[in-house]
Amino acid sequence: MFMSESFIPASEFETASNAVNNILGQPVEEIEITDILPPLNDISDSNKVFKGKLSVLFVDMRKSTDLTDELKSKKMVKVYRSFIRIVIQAIRYSGGYTRQFAGDGIMGIFQDSNVDDQIISSSYKATKAARYIHTLIDYCLNPALKKSMDICIGCGIGICTGTIMVTKVGMRGKESDETAENETGIVWVGSTTNYANRYCGLAHPCEIFIDENTYSEIEDSEVWTKTSRTKGSKIFEGYTVSEYYLSLPEEITTEAVKADKENDSETSFIQEIFAETQEKTLLLVDEISKKSAELSVALEKIKQRENQVIARDNDSRKENIRLQQWQSRLNSMQADVDRKEQENKEKEYSLHMSIFSQTFCKDNLIKLYGKDYWLELIQKMYELGAKIGKSKLQVEIDLDCYLVDIYMCFTMYEEAYNILCIQAKYSSWLNLRVFENVVRESGHWIAIKEILEKRVYEKKDYRECLDKLKSMSY
Repeated sequence: MFMSESFIPASEFETASNAVNNILGQPVEEIEITDILPPLNDISDSNKVFKGKLSVLFVDMRKSTDLTDELKSKKMVKVYRSFIRIVIQAIRYSGGYTRQFAGDGIMGIFQDSNVDDQIISSSYKATKAARYIHTLIDYCLNPALKKSMDICIGCGIGICTGTIMVTKVGMRGKESDETAENETGIVWVGSTTNYANRYCGLAHPCEIFIDENTYSEIEDSEVWTKTSRTKGSKIFEGYTVSEYYLSLPEEITTEAVKADKENDSETSFIQEIFAETQEKTLLLVDEISKKSAELSVALEKIKQRENQVIARDNDSRKENIRLQQWQSRLNSMQADVDRKEQENKEKEYSLHMSIFSQTFCKDNLIKLYGKDYWLELIQKMYELGAKIGKSKLQVEIDLDCYLVDIYMCFTMYEEAYNILCIQAKYSSWLNLRVFENVVRESGHWIAIKEILEKRVYEKKDYRECLDKLKSMSY
């Protein structure tokens, strides 16, 4: 027997009432998110919420409705699956988690992490994932779509960083029917999620739109442009960058295939102001025309005075030419002095560097000089390097193998490991025996493993060291 459409049984109303009262009557217990996001299955259907600082990334495909109208359904399935597969890979390989799908929209979550006592911010991971997505779409997916279907796609990406609460919502299966499925899901409570979604909607194809919090945590801030955009009556301020790709290996020669830039239906803040003031500007034209006649008379008087000034300027110009000639000679002499001074600084740097090369692998001699001597000399190299425009990292690259040798002689294993990572990343060779000793004595291996895997992927000759590391049971 089917119940009337206008009738709710008392038992069902009571079930709903009990559920609401139970939820409203329980206190909300906050659990700080620590090392990793809780697995979805570990979040209970209760007033317990996980709370923490996260970066939220939203991405969606542009003009997907138009594509669906143009392509047959089966082809569109391939487009959707390819797009979503690429986005998930970019989020996952950048240290994030994919948590929601809505049509062609996808949400990624990122949190801070600590690797070898170095904090990697959620903002860095999220912006890297966004660049990863745009790179794979324009260099991988679009070339394939262009070849097989003669189409290409674009997407906009929005990122926002802030405090978010995570909780489970929904309804478990009916108590009287064990076969009924649980209809529950996870919601991400907070304005951070809403703003990331809004920024995504305002981003143009191949553009990333981030908020102030995200911008404050990234290092490549100089490539971003401060932006104001409107959605309805609300103004959204942030930072944008377009076609900010990640680099690809040299052997990948595919050319980028980009989606056409769509006309944004939303007007910018400046455009709105212009539209409002344009009519007033036209009214001012008549008034300006009346004033122009008066200005013409005044202009004639100004020209007469200008001729007098020109005559005086001719005399001054001759004197200025003479002074410029003297200044040019002084500048040339100063340039010679600066060049000589720079050469002397470079010679001093090279002279001190020769001390390292002459004592390399001579452990007895290194120990004879003593630990304090070498630490002072290393600091001296940083100072000399700064005088010739070298950063601390560049100095360490110049001295990498020497520093590893010195630090190992004085059992400074942490320092030896850090320099070994620099040598692996920037140098063209590693001593297998030294590599094995440093890793074993320091007890560290995660960072060096990631570096070696990348170098091997780039076809650098580090396969032997990587195999050795794997054989050490790390």
